[in-house]
Amino acid sequence: MITQPANIQLIAIDIDGTLLTPQKTISSRTREAIQAAQEAGIIVTLATARRYENSKHFADELGIDIPLITCDGALIIDHPAADVLHTQLLEAHIAQQAVDILIEYDLQPIIHHIDGTMEQTWSGLAEFDNPELAGYFQEFPRVHRLTHAQLCLGQPDPIRVVSFASEEAIARVAPFVAQLPCAWNTIKRGNYGTAEITIMHADCSKATGVLRLAHHLNIPLANVMALGDNNNDREMIKAAGWGVAMGQAPAEVKAIANAVTTTNLEDGVAVAIERYALGSERARNEASNSLNRATCL
Repeated sequence: MITQPANIQLIAIDIDGTLLTPQKTISSRTREAIQAAQEAGIIVTLATARRYENSKHFADELGIDIPLITCDGALIIDHPAADVLHTQLLEAHIAQQAVDILIEYDLQPIIHHIDGTMEQTWSGLAEFDNPELAGYFQEFPRVHRLTHAQLCLGQPDPIRVVSFASEEAIARVAPFVAQLPCAWNTIKRGNYGTAEITIMHADCSKATGVLRLAHHLNIPLANVMALGDNNNDREMIKAAGWGVAMGQAPAEVKAIANAVTTTNLEDGVAVAIERYALGSERARNEASNSLNRATCL
């Protein structure tokens, strides 16, 4: 039996696979549920692996005017002012070690930097680009190209190192990245239709991002609800007072959640907000009828 969380004051929502439908849109029911939460005095934000640049339009669409947690928690940016509230940078020498591992396995590294309020993309020479990078570089064509040896050593500490490749290639490189003093995560199929690996500061995650934002807003973690669907959401879901996994999430993500909602094709975010933040009888009935499993820890 699932108990109701007490007094949700902040909701942190992952974007891809959670807020968005499979068609990369926000459903009308989800939009209405978020608006209802905001009207009830609940603060709603986004917690995403995306950069601020390709997250802010969703915040605009939802009327969110508070800081967004981006880059898997490494960067918290006030919205819409675009002021940087917090950065958790990866040490340059560790970033270079990650670069060396990636290129050893023929994966082109992408380095994310922040200069003031401007996000920057650095990468190796174009001749080393693997095909899976095409979608990313189409969205972010302004790339500062350097030799691999110059990417991080002697450079400012970056936000993170990422790479896009096949699921098999990411699986091959992950055990070697895991030996570095850093935080890292993998996604089997991310926003650009490929597998991804992300390498960050050892203390960085969406969970630390949510913790810092909650502290900034003077909201206890016990009064935070977090919703997500993928491996990079696990720590956030576990840390929040009420963690909710999407219906299509992997079993290991569902296992650490307080509850499991419906899928992102079935308005899972709306169902969770209506049920757990707003106490909607409709959502309680819908969830109990449509979910095969919900876990309360």
